[in-house]
Amino acid sequence: MVDMLHGRKAAEQHVRHPRRRETPTLGAFLRRFTGVDEKILASVPQERSRYTSLGGIVVSTALIAGTSMLGGLTLLSQASLLYLVPIAVLWGLIIANIDRFLITGLHGDNDGWFRWGNVLIRLALAIVIGVFIAEPLTLKIFQERLDRQIMEERDNAISLTESRSKQCNPFKGPAPSDVDCTGYIIEGGDRALAVEGNLAHRQSVLKAAEDRLAADVRQHESLKGLRDRECYGVKVRDQTTGVTGNGPECRARKNELTTFLASHDIPQQQAEVAKLKAEIGSLAADRAGAQAERAAAISKEIAKRKEDKERTYDDIGLLDRWEALGTVAGESGMVNFAHWLLRIIFVLLDCLPILSKALNGKTEYDRLLTQELRASSACHEAELNFTTRQTTGEYEIRLREEERRLKAERGRIDRDQRVDEASRDEDIDSLARTFMASTPPRP
Repeated sequence: MVDMLHGRKAAEQHVRHPRRRETPTLGAFLRRFTGVDEKILASVPQERSRYTSLGGIVVSTALIAGTSMLGGLTLLSQASLLYLVPIAVLWGLIIANIDRFLITGLHGDNDGWFRWGNVLIRLALAIVIGVFIAEPLTLKIFQERLDRQIMEERDNAISLTESRSKQCNPFKGPAPSDVDCTGYIIEGGDRALAVEGNLAHRQSVLKAAEDRLAADVRQHESLKGLRDRECYGVKVRDQTTGVTGNGPECRARKNELTTFLASHDIPQQQAEVAKLKAEIGSLAADRAGAQAERAAAISKEIAKRKEDKERTYDDIGLLDRWEALGTVAGESGMVNFAHWLLRIIFVLLDCLPILSKALNGKTEYDRLLTQELRASSACHEAELNFTTRQTTGEYEIRLREEERRLKAERGRIDRDQRVDEASRDEDIDSLARTFMASTPPRP
């Protein structure tokens, strides 16, 4: 019965919208991307041009999306176009399907806040998709300028690494304190630093020894001159008596000289100064060799760091160009204007199908589609009610048949029970008669 109902419904639909085998056309192909029903549209052929144009907008958006994805993939990978084109085509089909879904949701004659709320939600989604489409294509358009900016920044970074490494690792002495050398200090050349430190210490010791020796020599010459002038009678005001001979003052000056020489061994000091000078000369020779080793080690490490830095900059990635686009846009007002102009154009192109559908308002196709939906809903509800009533009626009939069968079965069981009870009574009477006949009468 249900199959018969479905067959009748299909026949009615066939009568309302007879199927005609039409040759596929470009317009029909474009209208597929708008989600319209060609059977309903056949009733209002004047609407075909509208939805054909709307389908062309969807296809154009999908082509732009595919082109954008292909441009982004070429920036991201150096693979052959044979591998990249299918991905771009797939992305374009995905965008076309999403736009088709967004437009299909606006079909019908829904009005009021529900319709415009639906439009705003789909428009927001279209804007997000438009931004995602616009960025890779924008990067592709500005690729040459962005690559030049990236190479300049990388050259500056490499030069900074090299110059800061040289500045923070001098061949002589420690790193300067007024420069931030975090991450630029090179380990190595410890022997040169040790020799340099030892040499500086020895030079300070030599300086102190020479100063002390010079002071003692001057003091010795002063005491010696004073002794000679006193003993030879040379008159010096407030210093000598002017009396010749080994008098008390002469002996006092001799004692002062002797006491000074006893506490200040000038020959020993001269020997120590000579020894320090010899050691410093030896350390100076060692320092030259150690500094040469340190210079070679530092130069090698700086060259290695420079090569490592250059190696990390072999390829230019998508994120590198994205960052460079922000830098270039911040430096150049024209680039920033062009960037935003392209972004707005691509976003509007992706929003154009939704905007076109919303601005066109409700069409005759929307009215017919709503009627068709309501009719289909009413038919489905009637079919569901019929199927429900048919099924419940069948169960009611089967229930009554089952009740009648049960009633007949209970009657049969009652009859059999009465027959069994009558049979038992007859058996009992027969046994009683037999017993009575076999029992002799009493006298």
